[in-house]
Amino acid sequence: MGLPSKQLVRERLRSLRARPHPAPLFVFGNQKSGTSAITGLLAAATGRAATIDLSGATEPHLGRLLHGETTLDDFIRRNAFSFSRPIVKEGNLTFMAKPLMDHFGVSRAIFILRNPYDNIRSILNRLRLPGDLAELDARRLCLNRTWRAILSGTDLGFEPDHYVATLARRWQRAAEIYEQMETRFVPVRYHDFMADKTGTIRRLAQECALPVRHDITPLLGHRFQRRGDAGTDLRRFFGSDNLARIAGTCGDTAERLGFPAP
Repeated sequence: MGLPSKQLVRERLRSLRARPHPAPLFVFGNQKSGTSAITGLLAAATGRAATIDLSGATEPHLGRLLHGETTLDDFIRRNAFSFSRPIVKEGNLTFMAKPLMDHFGVSRAIFILRNPYDNIRSILNRLRLPGDLAELDARRLCLNRTWRAILSGTDLGFEPDHYVATLARRWQRAAEIYEQMETRFVPVRYHDFMADKTGTIRRLAQECALPVRHDITPLLGHRFQRRGDAGTDLRRFFGSDNLARIAGTCGDTAERLGFPAP
């Protein structure tokens, strides 16, 4: 096991004296679904501090939480500084949404939804990986432990499978959490956000009872994370076999949520 990152060490030291916020507003959603941008703009508009990604929610710490080797109480205590802010966003914690909300006694959270074909393409763009390979050995890639776990599905306990199929299962798992708890989430569809960022942030602030205090116009073009290539031809990017893998896993749920196949 490698040494912890400097960021994680700083967060853990600050957590020794920090207290978790009594009722944080959580922002959930699969990786690369726009959660960082929406959280950043919402925080700027409302003047609230936000945690955007927890170093303590990376591997191997995340896997231990998801597999029950670390209790939620211990996880929150060790990451008290990250949970001390009024807005908390961490894509990996989407898969602990209900336990987290129940622990803090919060009735509602924000959930970002994105078309699975675009979402998976964006993840692979982030990792500089093609989408049309017949096989991918994540263990041989120059990626950190967290991304290797995401590509292989080990963090969620998935059986070994094709990398696109694994990412499709991850999207499906997140979508199932949304559907199971739909009444507790304020939903945001990524394409609606991209079409009207200011209007979306204002709506979110209103539905979450957060007064808008600042103009976010100067921040609308800010890159909160590395952007993917949204103009990609999805059929060409994935190829017929891998596109079929996504459709076979996510197709019905995607259509139900209003996301058509390419």
